[in-house]
Amino acid sequence: MDRIRNAVTRARHEREKTSPPAQPAPAASPARADAGAQAYDFPPAVCDFDNFGKHRIIANEQDPVLNAYRVLRTRVLQKMEANGWRTLAVVSPGSGAGKTVTAINLAIAIGSKTGSRATLIDLDFYRPSVARYLGMKDFPSVLDFFEDKKELHEIAQRPPLPDVLLLANERVSRRGAEHLTSPKADQLIDTAVNKFASRVVIFDMSPLLGCDDTIAFLPKVDCALLVAASGDTRVDELKEARRVLGQTNILGTVLNKAPAAFMPNQYY
Repeated sequence: MDRIRNAVTRARHEREKTSPPAQPAPAASPARADAGAQAYDFPPAVCDFDNFGKHRIIANEQDPVLNAYRVLRTRVLQKMEANGWRTLAVVSPGSGAGKTVTAINLAIAIGSKTGSRATLIDLDFYRPSVARYLGMKDFPSVLDFFEDKKELHEIAQRPPLPDVLLLANERVSRRGAEHLTSPKADQLIDTAVNKFASRVVIFDMSPLLGCDDTIAFLPKVDCALLVAASGDTRVDELKEARRVLGQTNILGTVLNKAPAAFMPNQYY
């Protein structure tokens, strides 16, 4: 953490010496776009915390799930930083594996680490669930950006969570692959990384084996986190998902819904 704080401090001092504070800084550090991000007044998102427990979303510092996601966060950040990666697709072979829960909780865990803003973007155009899991209502959709109805800074919101930005969605679209291979997708990534001051941009994607949306988008991201569910995801589905990922950098695999008796370090 000290290393991250020192990097943030150095980056800010360098920007103050070389450029006006209102201009985004292009340096490749975790906080390289602080000045640009401050120009945006992201509106607050209203969430229903009563929904969090029902959907296994981290609600507070005492949540027993938090420690597991802190471990995941540390491993994710270490590997992404070592490789200079900023964008992460959270994927699963099929539905019901818990990829959305993983994406949300990972964003919360990353955002709670000083100097590590997480931007979470719902790109599951078949079954968008991020907003529903957070109990959000009356919010702009990321599809409004792809359909030229809104700019990205008009869609991004600040939920009542640690340093997290959210671009949510509630509408289904059968043009997902078309949207995700368009120049709009490149603009989405560039803005989220460079103008929103994101340490990590997390994309909640459609299941790999259900449609071609995710396959079309994967070449644009730095890496992917594969989510499987104990008792639900079949071995042949997992193997096929690994094959479909092809040349994508696989950050790791998360096993959800594992019986507690199978988990190590139960004392902690």
